[in-house]
Amino acid sequence: MLRGLKNMSQPNEELIRKHKPLTPAEIKTKMKEHEDAKKQFSTDNATLDAELEAFNQITDPLVNPVSGKAMCWIRRPTQAEWEEMVPKELAVYANNPEDIPEDLAKKYNDMTFELMAKIIVNPKHDASWWKQHSNLVMIQLFQAHLSGVFKELGLLTTNF
Repeated sequence: MLRGLKNMSQPNEELIRKHKPLTPAEIKTKMKEHEDAKKQFSTDNATLDAELEAFNQITDPLVNPVSGKAMCWIRRPTQAEWEEMVPKELAVYANNPEDIPEDLAKKYNDMTFELMAKIIVNPKHDASWWKQHSNLVMIQLFQAHLSGVFKELGLLTTNF
């Protein structure tokens, strides 16, 4: 046992051979390369804000499972939008919206259409239009799409 500890304290020659220490000149070169790489990115607040806003406008298609064609394009909701739109009593059903009890579904029936109006960017319609033009399958596809986006991204949706 002591012999093993003694060996652990000695430098591993193979590790040193693979990762040779850098010379002062090599360190200086690496630091300059790192600084030059950072210069390609903007530090201007307006530019960064615009990039963040553009990132938040990424859209995904909601595909008709029968035809394989896009029915609409959905913007990924921000965390604030989820918190605003999804009541806490529905949060437990975030990953399985089909399990929402009927009484809760009726209570919050128009919430889905309001969310559709807010995040479906093409075609753009108000909540009443989506209510008139969405059947149960469309609603399920929309909800499944949102759950799928969050699962894809590896995000926990239980905190909305």
